[in-house]
Amino acid sequence: MKIISIGIYKPLPITSGVDSYITSLLNPLGKNHDVIHYYFFESENEKGHYPNEINFKSKYLESNSSLKNIFEKSKLLKRLRPEFILNKKSLKNIKADIIICDAFTFYVAKYISKKNKSPLILIKHNIEWKYLKDSGFHSYPFFKIYENNSLKKADAIITISMNDYEYISKYLDRSRIYYIPSTVNTSIFNPDGPSYTFGDDKLNLLFYGSLDRSMNIEALKFIKYNLIPSLEKEHILNKIRINIFGSGQPPRHLKIEDDKNINYLGNVENPGKYIRGADLIIVPVKNSGGMKIRVLETIFCGKPIIITPEVSEGLPNSFKKFIYVEKDVVGFIKIIKQFLEKNTITAKIDRKIIEDYNSKGTTILDIINNLLIDNLLAKKSLEITKDG
Repeated sequence: MKIISIGIYKPLPITSGVDSYITSLLNPLGKNHDVIHYYFFESENEKGHYPNEINFKSKYLESNSSLKNIFEKSKLLKRLRPEFILNKKSLKNIKADIIICDAFTFYVAKYISKKNKSPLILIKHNIEWKYLKDSGFHSYPFFKIYENNSLKKADAIITISMNDYEYISKYLDRSRIYYIPSTVNTSIFNPDGPSYTFGDDKLNLLFYGSLDRSMNIEALKFIKYNLIPSLEKEHILNKIRINIFGSGQPPRHLKIEDDKNINYLGNVENPGKYIRGADLIIVPVKNSGGMKIRVLETIFCGKPIIITPEVSEGLPNSFKKFIYVEKDVVGFIKIIKQFLEKNTITAKIDRKIIEDYNSKGTTILDIINNLLIDNLLAKKSLEITKDG
């Protein structure tokens, strides 16, 4: 069986939660099937985590170079309508029994699905119009229409958080909606591996993520313009080391690399090692929806974490006792002070909770099998109708 996936970027190396999720879906499928991930935009970044086993191929979709240059400069166009840069001739030879896509690549996937008469699976990493709204895009009402339209046309929909599953269930029959949470690679993210030494002379805070993504850029601004001045005002900045790592280049105007109050590490190959070396992880991200995989990674490493209410929305209830939820810089400072004073105890995660979470029920292979059976029955029904 030939399975194709379509995304904005190549998911390898893994530099974001989306990359991790797509890889976790495609790798098992690639053991017994021909799996190819097609992507629109090349990334200059080749550093990051590569799984020990890669069972799928990646192919770049050729595009109109002049249009591509325009789209590269516009984050909005790049995310919302990437299909405009493609020549449909480049899609005509793509054969597939199953097509997997996300909200931003839906119309390309739908074209291939229709041409091959194959089922289409739509992955909802977030409720995207909410993500765009939280990220400050004023065009989000138009994308809400686009998104709701794609939901109706997909043969199956996968959500990575139960909150998003419940949201979509208000509009569609639950028989087409599946909840498959993000898995976490416990060989990397666990409490027992090696730890990076930041230095034991200060309390080590850590923020990490794809540093060129809008939500993380806003988090960097929070750290630079809110958190650091507040720590200085409280006369505790000299007791704290703020460490940052991640893929992608942070905006030059923030001067993260040159800030004397920030220990900027760039890309790292083993994120688990750096998480275990920190005293406290912070995720001051404001967009809601989906699930922030870095929160799970931190919990699986057995480290305490401060997150915003928006980040907590998609988390399973079983994990919420391992986190601190604060809405603003005052709340973040409060928890940081408690750790400085060694006046807080974080619950230790039970390995059974991790095992229960990672042993999810429905898999993408179950969904594919259901779709292929339905597709076969539909074709037979059509043949009977024609013969009749």
